[in-house]
Amino acid sequence: MEIKIEAVLLTGGAGRRMGREKAAIPLGDGRADAVLAARLREAGCAVTVLGRTPVDGCAFLRDVGDYQGPAEALSRFNPQAERVFALACDVIRFDPAVVALMSSLIAGYSAVVPVVDGFRQPLCALYTSECLATLREMTARGERRLQRWLQALSVRELHPDDLASAGLDPRCVRGANKPDELRDLLAQ
Repeated sequence: MEIKIEAVLLTGGAGRRMGREKAAIPLGDGRADAVLAARLREAGCAVTVLGRTPVDGCAFLRDVGDYQGPAEALSRFNPQAERVFALACDVIRFDPAVVALMSSLIAGYSAVVPVVDGFRQPLCALYTSECLATLREMTARGERRLQRWLQALSVRELHPDDLASAGLDPRCVRGANKPDELRDLLAQ
């Protein structure tokens, strides 16, 4: 039996370092939020947008305040599926095949998280639904750091060479926080 995967697309960031709203970055023939939501649906995921603006064809959970951070947004999401794929709207080279790859690696772990430049990338990762309960408990205690959350989980790390071995461009899990990072990711 195939396990259903839900996806959450985080779009509510202020984009201070980028100088503009990341969800509105032009990507192909649309906005980053709509293009990435379509890619998640292509991967077979039901998509919920967590942010300030809905995206056509997706469920929507509005942020409760301005720029509370990704931990707060994720902690409010109540999954219906066994697994949840979390994606930030600045992972502009996201490849839908990443979802299947991570799903094939999650057995025995609570999460599969890529490593980018030596750091775990929590916002292009696959989690069991129980992980979100752990995050809810942590945010209720005031913890907002996703890296601290990952420390509480059993994580299978996905390294760039793992992605390349699967035929994927390792940049498909990299986020862009600043304009120069965005330019680098957009360059072929």
